[in-house]
This record gives sequence, structure tokens and C-alpha cells, in this order.
Amino acid sequence: MNQSRIGLAHLPTPLEPAERLSAAWGGPTIWVKRDDLTGFGLSGNKVRKLEFHLAAALDAGADTVITCGAVQSNHCRATALAATRVGLHTILCLRSSDGKPPEAPTGNHFLQRLAGAECRFITPEKYDDRERIMTQAAAAHGNAWVIPEGASDALGALGFVAAMHEIAPQLEDRSIVRPVIWHAASSAGTTTGMIRGAGELGLDVDIIGSSVGDPADDVEHHVRTLLSESTARFGGSPSDVSWRITDEYVGRGYGISTPEEFAVQTEATRLTGMIFDPAYTGKAIYGLKREIEQGRLTPDEHVVFWHTGGGFAVFAYPELVESSE
Repeated sequence: MNQSRIGLAHLPTPLEPAERLSAAWGGPTIWVKRDDLTGFGLSGNKVRKLEFHLAAALDAGADTVITCGAVQSNHCRATALAATRVGLHTILCLRSSDGKPPEAPTGNHFLQRLAGAECRFITPEKYDDRERIMTQAAAAHGNAWVIPEGASDALGALGFVAAMHEIAPQLEDRSIVRPVIWHAASSAGTTTGMIRGAGELGLDVDIIGSSVGDPADDVEHHVRTLLSESTARFGGSPSDVSWRITDEYVGRGYGISTPEEFAVQTEATRLTGMIFDPAYTGKAIYGLKREIEQGRLTPDEHVVFWHTGGGFAVFAYPELVESSE
């Protein structure tokens, strides 16, 4: 495979033991793959996918990228900052409850505004038609590259194929055998890339995506679709890779957290010094603790919690601190 890629992320990200978390939660040995350290403004997993999408946009001679997400989307924030770094303008189609901008820019939205992104707000109902909306915006612009939600397509998934090649020697160096790779799952590109990368390498891993909002069946369907598209476009196919999606920990839904979830997220921060945002990594770390409590992950296992970033989003959730006081 010879696909254009530009260097945006600080790689490789560390694979660190979470010793105090492991001891406090009393289950498996927990490791953290620190994609929250891919770069300050570009922190998180999305930049891995953008390395391929922005390279393609530049190869195509585009001067603008168009993408979509929620107001507090980590992907939209990373796209806006990465695009301006390589000289591209950004148009964001942002989902809000009423199709209007928030009263004040906070968290990720503050940063994408700071980066100069053009923000267009749409209702949840119109967001269901986001692909057509972005296609029309690109046609009206005339020289734009459309990046799907989460940069999750066959091209974007290559970012996590590369990430699996990155983590493989880290696992070997630490003698970590058949780990569970636990991560927040949403638009399916991260999971798809993990599966394809593990298949290419013959890695003995168990990949589990903890959905942050959608039903497991929907996310699994999207993963299978992306795997088929990836095979059609780039050849090969993942074989004998253990993976699944769980939706047991979506709680009240995307971007909505309960006091119980806030409590676990706060506890995890105070045991690791890491930040877990309520929409993504917060729900995933909550799910990990509940899996341990239910005995589904045992003390003789190793779990890699893939920290997919999202630190800036915590500034849009003052309840996170208020609930711990």
C-alpha cells in the first residue's frame, strides 16, 4: 500500500502502566496508550486519520476541507487546527440541539473558532442528511475535500492500521500477551483500523469498542461496511481477529453523563493524572470499571485502554468538578 500521508501527530505515543488504577480497581493489569499526547491542539486519535485525509486533500489541489460533528466534536476541533497548519480553510457542519450556535464558545468549539473554521449549525434532524449537506457545500465551493464524520472511512482507517504497527513492538517489549484493547467507539474508523492492522500483523489481541452512544448493532454494521470498503480499495482482509462492540455503557446517550459516570471519570483522573472527557473516553473508562466489577476482566489479563483524547471537551462539562465537591 502506497498512500500519501503527512506528519501531524507526535508519534509514537507512549504505552504506560496505570499502576494505581490497576491496584484500586482490583482487576487486570491496565495499560494506557496515550493518544491524548499526539500533540497539544491536535491531541487524540483523530489526527492519525487526518494525516491521510489532509494528504489526499492537498494531492487533490483542494483549498478547503469540509467535515461534520457535534459542537464539542474532537474530530472537528482537530480538523480545524490541522487544516490551518497545512494552509487549508475549514467548513464545519455542526450538530446542535436547535440548529443554533451555543451562547458561548467553550471546549473544542472555542478552539475550532480560534482556528478560523467556518461553523454552520444544523439540527439533529438535518444532521441525519449530513453527507448530502456536505456534498452540496463542496459543490458550491468548487475546490473542497469532504471528510466524513470522524474521518471514518477506508482512507481514515489507515491511521489506525499504522497505529497497530506502532503498538505491536511496544506490546512485545513489555511482554504483554493477548491484551484486551478497550477503546471508545463511535464512527467506527478507529475500530476498523485496529482490526485491519491486527490482521495484517497477526496480532493476538481482543479488540473491544465501547460505544459512546449508538446501539452496538449499528456500530458493528458500520465497522463491517468499512472493512469491506477497505478491502475493496486497498486489498487484503483481516482474518482471525477477535473483536466486538458493547453498548452497555452508553448511559443516557451521546454527550450526556450521569453523576455515577462523572464519579468514575473523576476517580480515574485522580488515580492517573489523565483527563477523560465525558462524551468519549469518560464513557469508555466508566465501562472498563464496570467490566472489572462484573468479573469479565480478570487479574491475570492485560488491558490496554486506548486513550483517544478529548481533554478540551471537559471544559464544556463544569458538572464534572461540581459532582466531586
